[in-house]
Amino acid sequence: MRVGALAVGLTLALLAGCTHNDEPPEGTGASDTSATSSTTVTVPPEPPQWVVTVGDSYISGEGSRWAGNTMRRAAPTDALGPTAYEDRPGAESQPGCHRAQESIATLQLPNVRGKNLACSGATTRSSAGPAGLRFKPGLDFHRDADGNRGQALALQGFARTHDVSHVVVSIGGNDFGFGPVVARCALGFLGLFSPRQPCSADPDVTARFSVKQARTVGEHARAAFDRVTKAMTRAGYADADYQLVVLSYPSPLPSSNQVRYQRDQPRYDVGGCPFFDADLDWANDVALATINTTVGKAATAVTGPDVVRLDLSRALEGHRLCERGVDTFAATGLASWQSNGAASILEWVNRIYFTVAPWQLQESLHPNYWGMRAEQRCVELVISQRLSSGRVGCRPTGGLTSAGTPAMRLAR
Repeated sequence: MRVGALAVGLTLALLAGCTHNDEPPEGTGASDTSATSSTTVTVPPEPPQWVVTVGDSYISGEGSRWAGNTMRRAAPTDALGPTAYEDRPGAESQPGCHRAQESIATLQLPNVRGKNLACSGATTRSSAGPAGLRFKPGLDFHRDADGNRGQALALQGFARTHDVSHVVVSIGGNDFGFGPVVARCALGFLGLFSPRQPCSADPDVTARFSVKQARTVGEHARAAFDRVTKAMTRAGYADADYQLVVLSYPSPLPSSNQVRYQRDQPRYDVGGCPFFDADLDWANDVALATINTTVGKAATAVTGPDVVRLDLSRALEGHRLCERGVDTFAATGLASWQSNGAASILEWVNRIYFTVAPWQLQESLHPNYWGMRAEQRCVELVISQRLSSGRVGCRPTGGLTSAGTPAMRLAR
């Protein structure tokens, strides 16, 4: 919190609340000597602190429209409805960014508000992509004639006029090529366009997670974090005025010994997890581990503000796509996603979608409504417990809160 600015604002408010009038109030007699003058001091409520989220789809709320997996009628799992990703009336402020109504910025904390500046598909640098593709704001100060702004520049502008206490970041996965890798693995399982084979045996895929590539992405991530802190400095913040919370990525898929479908056909058409056993293990042991280690090292190197590295790698554990112990919505017999105990028996990750509306391809393999609520809770615990620098993990307790959402716990 910027104490100086807050003190000035409070002083002005107090002065405005102190009134003195030499004339008698309207409707009273000047000779009324029984009236006594008094001074009323109105103390305004403390202004809210803001938590700003920047980064990619895993923090923007991509996929959080859905609260369970089904390929039948969508309505019983549609938690947020068709306007789920509209962050301004009737539209998205940045088309395709999917800044969801339910994202990590949607925190349930007293006197804390959230601002979601993240963008689905974002990398460390802004990119318009090939011709015809939408602009994706990265963690930089990009500005162009079309009105596009990078997320660091947007953060700087927002922080100038709001009391920002925390900046929460998720970035790096798309720099490794998360989307294309998932597509390659799923298509390899289905045998489309090439013989059926694990993607983890494809040199083009594994090269994305080589030591050399990890070093490059690490440098990009470190530079992106530096631009975030520079944005806060330019907005008038000292290092002690805010905290940087860097998220690792959650595991969306179980390992081969935890997947509930052992045959290929139901793994694809029922579960929506078209991946070979070898690829499930590789995804957790190599791909995800490389991404999270790389991002974690970059966060450790940040100088300036206090940095908390929030490890979400196990945040969806027990509720991952096709994991044993949970199921699709259709198999549970629930009436809707709002049924009592729904979060305890449903998956918290969206299936792979090869279908048309209302589901969208880019929602695939992202935390759904329940998964996002779980990650929100992890961030809430970091803020409410006032954790200081270092790494802390977050995972489910196995229960639900009084509101029926996932209960989570932190552990150093």
